[in-house]
Amino acid sequence: MNYFRLLTSCLLSVVLFTCPVYAVKKNQGSGGSETRSSELCRQAIEKANSKAYDQALSLFDSSIRASGKNSSAFYNRGKVLMIMGKYNKAIGDFDRAAKLNPDMTSVYVARGMAFRLIGDFARAVKDFTKAVTVDPTNTNALIHRAALYFDMGEHEGALQDLDRILTLNPKMFNALGNRAYILEQMGRYDEAVKDLGAIVAMDENNVMALKHLGYIARQSGEFDKALRWYRMALELEPSPKAQTRIQEEISDLEKKVAPKQ
Repeated sequence: MNYFRLLTSCLLSVVLFTCPVYAVKKNQGSGGSETRSSELCRQAIEKANSKAYDQALSLFDSSIRASGKNSSAFYNRGKVLMIMGKYNKAIGDFDRAAKLNPDMTSVYVARGMAFRLIGDFARAVKDFTKAVTVDPTNTNALIHRAALYFDMGEHEGALQDLDRILTLNPKMFNALGNRAYILEQMGRYDEAVKDLGAIVAMDENNVMALKHLGYIARQSGEFDKALRWYRMALELEPSPKAQTRIQEEISDLEKKVAPKQ
């Protein structure tokens, strides 16, 4: 039994939920229409953060009618449209925002996410790369591109992006976990164990890391070590369903290490 699917979900969660709705820049303009547009956009963001998406869209529409130069209104309306599953309309708004504010890296990340969700991986890679070009320290763009490379089967490309992220932030759990998962998939167990060990050193109660350490130990034939990791994970696992899976793993391992009669 393995836990690959759980770390795959971790990659997906990064793509879907790490870009918050951004606040409006305060220096968007001093004219009446710009001021009105900014105020309506602020109200729309409040509604979006409260998940009142239809009301948010209506307010964003009003904001854009007040000023078609408000890049934040286009960007945030695009984010709401993407949350609602209207990916092509979202891309249209991101296009407008990018034209109005070419240095707004969050627009390229969001548009890349939308392209990924409609299966246009080539344009998704282009957008994530554009964000990294504008800001080489943009770990958000890098982790999205790493996840996309993983989906495309380009594991080395994903590892390069994760290495770059961890150079910038050695304690970024998502990057460590995802790099460990890819290394595990590639059979590079010693390297995966190193990353998982780093996670446990920072968070000794990290159930995911403990389960993967158990899995790797089992795959390597180190059954006693696997048992120790799985027993630690069992004590911490909150999900009854997952507890059952770990207990099944433990029972099977106990049979393997039991003295021969």
